[in-house]
Amino acid sequence: MIEPLTQGGAQDALEHGLSLILQEDDRWHAMLAINPQAEAEAEAADHAAAQGQSLGPLHGVVLAIKDNIDVAGMATTSGCKALARAVAPGDAPMVARLRASGAVVVGKTNLSEFSFEIRSRSSLGGDVLCPFAPDSTAGGSSGGSAVAVARGFAMAALGTDTGGSIRIPAACNGLVGLRPAHGMLSLEGVAPLAPSTDTIGPITRSVADARLLYEIMGGRIGGHAAPGRVGVVRQAFGQDERILAACQQALERLAQAGIELVDPLTLPGVEDLLAGAHIVDAEFGAAFDAYLAGRASAGNAPASLAELVTGGAFLPDHRESLVKRMAVSGDAAAPILARHRDLAAMLQAVMAQHRLDALFYPTMRVIPEGLGNPPGGWAAELAARSGWPAISVPIAAPGERPVGAEILVPAGQEAALFTLAAMLERA
Repeated sequence: MIEPLTQGGAQDALEHGLSLILQEDDRWHAMLAINPQAEAEAEAADHAAAQGQSLGPLHGVVLAIKDNIDVAGMATTSGCKALARAVAPGDAPMVARLRASGAVVVGKTNLSEFSFEIRSRSSLGGDVLCPFAPDSTAGGSSGGSAVAVARGFAMAALGTDTGGSIRIPAACNGLVGLRPAHGMLSLEGVAPLAPSTDTIGPITRSVADARLLYEIMGGRIGGHAAPGRVGVVRQAFGQDERILAACQQALERLAQAGIELVDPLTLPGVEDLLAGAHIVDAEFGAAFDAYLAGRASAGNAPASLAELVTGGAFLPDHRESLVKRMAVSGDAAAPILARHRDLAAMLQAVMAQHRLDALFYPTMRVIPEGLGNPPGGWAAELAARSGWPAISVPIAAPGERPVGAEILVPAGQEAALFTLAAMLERA
């Protein structure tokens, strides 16, 4: 568990992380930039500790920040070469809160360019590789943040999650990934993908650490902390024997802990509700265009998405998607968001019918092999499209490829979310 660092601890922790980055990261490609003020921040934390002062619950704790989130004095690149000099005007509010609690930012992490994919590949940093399978993707889009924590470059990290981008790389790297309820935490200073489903949250080594960072960032813990019934969504399980075995063991431990399982639980019409156009296709073009326009005065980045595309300084893989998303009409989101509301209503009805506190399913249907986009399945979209909070917790046996189990609860029931996640962690 993250503990505030006492005298000398912050500089030692930072030096350890920087040493590992220097030794290893040419292999994993997790980091895009080191914070030039990191050493001064760690020194200030240790000086305060020597004076008997506490900067807060994260005193001297080393964090990494996904490079679509603003950190003062550093570029916010979204992994794109065209944005390599787009220095942020200041800290994003969520970064500011963590720093105000004593955290030291080691640097910015690699990601899927523009957060488009569920692998992490960018024109600035290449592919983020999984330390558990070095020939495979680390998952995305917050893959660099996950690997930074998994390899000890930082004690925890921030990522963003639109359709699984925190939870998927957490699952791939044996970590905890929290997607808060949509709208719970400020997205100011965060490059948009689809504002109707974008979120920001932590990737950590433990459930307790995820909760700590979430609360420091301003997240509320609602509901009761004594869940009794959990629905098992086997429709989302897939066929991978390693995932099935890990989930079965996790479910047996939940049952032993006194949780009543509704297994299997059917979500009626779920695949139809998840079919059709994606909200990213409808919202990215206008949202990112406005984001660029708001930063154009500094003159260090393209002033529009059209200018960025014309310049060509991005992954060629994304040209077709960029052009397509630039051309989407303003009313394209309405029918998609109507389906999101229908999905949330269906989930709410099923929860009520079976008197459930939460849903359980694997974060991904597959364990990624290779550098392509893994066919992760639709499970991660349940939280994204309902707006409910979800958490991915590692459940694989030691020595095996990581597997994540996801817990989903209605917004306002975060106490049950963290209780169940802690049960899975203990198991």
